[in-house]
Amino acid sequence: MTGDPAAIPPRTATDAYLARMGGSRRIDLAFDVDLGELVEGHRVVARGLELSDGGGVLHYELVPGLRPGETAAKGSFFWYWMLSVEDDLGTPYLDDNTGAFDPEEGKAAAHGVRDLGGAVPGEARLLRIGLRPAEGWTPPRPWCRLLEVALPDGPVTPHPSG
Repeated sequence: MTGDPAAIPPRTATDAYLARMGGSRRIDLAFDVDLGELVEGHRVVARGLELSDGGGVLHYELVPGLRPGETAAKGSFFWYWMLSVEDDLGTPYLDDNTGAFDPEEGKAAAHGVRDLGGAVPGEARLLRIGLRPAEGWTPPRPWCRLLEVALPDGPVTPHPSG
């Protein structure tokens, strides 16, 4: 996890995704937090939350995007980092870790979304997003194990691993 905000790349992949969606998707609470190397050879940068009634979504970027042939060399789900969610109201959230990301290879960054496991109630004032690296991977440097998000407007506080 980098502590230098200047080291976080611009949100080009996220902006391009939102433009392609033509207004059908949006980020309700934008932030830029480097979560660290949750995937071997790739940083995960959290870009914000979409808080629709249909379910909350974390927008992120995988930096760099997948390299040509990387999935074939490392396995189909080597990039599958995990999250868990809780709020100050005790709302039940599913922990199925569904989502998607742009699998096109060779980009500087690839946009992705990860479902939070349910809708975040409008009355919630604190959302905690627990993070874990991809299975079988141990990041070589500290990474973000928890994001605390003050709702509705932030701030977002990252908590690094040991």
